[in-house]
Amino acid sequence: MSPTARTLRSSIALIALPALLAVLVGCTGNTPAIIATSTGLPQAEEQSLEAGPNEVITIGLRFMPEDVTVPVGTTVTWRNGETIGHTITSGAWGDVNESTGLRGSQSADGLFDHALAPMGQEGDTFSFTFTEPGEYLYFCQPHLTMNARVIVEG
Repeated sequence: MSPTARTLRSSIALIALPALLAVLVGCTGNTPAIIATSTGLPQAEEQSLEAGPNEVITIGLRFMPEDVTVPVGTTVTWRNGETIGHTITSGAWGDVNESTGLRGSQSADGLFDHALAPMGQEGDTFSFTFTEPGEYLYFCQPHLTMNARVIVEG
């Protein structure tokens, strides 16, 4: 075998082995976790979660998924998948402007309001545990097109 073929085979093995290990490790976890990612952005890593149900929402230039239904007691974690900052702000969405498709003024309700650092920096995630059933609207303050909801069922 030529040195080039040997180097290529070694390179493939170095890439394939960690991927195989990640799949095998992911299959052995006992705690369910729903991981949501957006196309074209780095995929969210599955977390080792121990208490209660969990939901991960990845942020690109929109929340993924935009609507999620979870049981009471679920901890939702938002992970910034962008190189720009975002906020996770609970409250009412503004009305949609028919000509632009953008929402008008949003109104924070104070339940949670967290600024996320850009992807890969400390502070690029935020978690909140929903303890009461209901519909929780949230948005990104600087980006009027970023609106989503968590529906908590009792």
